[in-house]
Amino acid sequence: MKLFIDTCNWKLVLLLKKDDQIMDSLILPDTKKVSDIALSTITKLLSKNNLKINDIDEFYLTNGPGSYTGVRVGLTIVKTLKTLNNRIKVYLLNSLAFQAANDQAISILDARGNKYYIGVYENQKPLIEETVVNLSELDDIKKTYSNFLIKEDNQSLDYIQTFNLLEKNFKLIDEIEEILPLYIKNFI
Repeated sequence: MKLFIDTCNWKLVLLLKKDDQIMDSLILPDTKKVSDIALSTITKLLSKNNLKINDIDEFYLTNGPGSYTGVRVGLTIVKTLKTLNNRIKVYLLNSLAFQAANDQAISILDARGNKYYIGVYENQKPLIEETVVNLSELDDIKKTYSNFLIKEDNQSLDYIQTFNLLEKNFKLIDEIEEILPLYIKNFI
């Protein structure tokens, strides 16, 4: 049984998958207090499907960039579970790559304070290093890659379709110490 968790960008997204079938999903938008509800919401989703946390043997997560607290929530839950049961498998993919899917796309996430997390991808291959930019730099990147799709803040992102498409692109993380957030903004 697989559970996809995305807590990075002011949403709580959960997808429950068995074999090649999505069994259930939950997307809670505008979740500013994701740390308060994530674990109980996961428990409710599992219970609704007559499952327990021990029934999940593979966890798929986005690991940022995004909301500083949000990025840590999903990772902390899964890191704790892996500490208790080292047999579970953990797979990570960054939020920008997830949003880009397999498209030729500029992936943009609001970093607050008139800054933007950005990645440019072609078929999941990064064409620039993921970074944080201001509006002027963002405009320059849009001009440079003018024929690319613009995907911004997960607007109209079909999480189920995207997860099914990208599941093989998530990276297996063997060591607990390697389950790390992707922070690309310096905090003062």
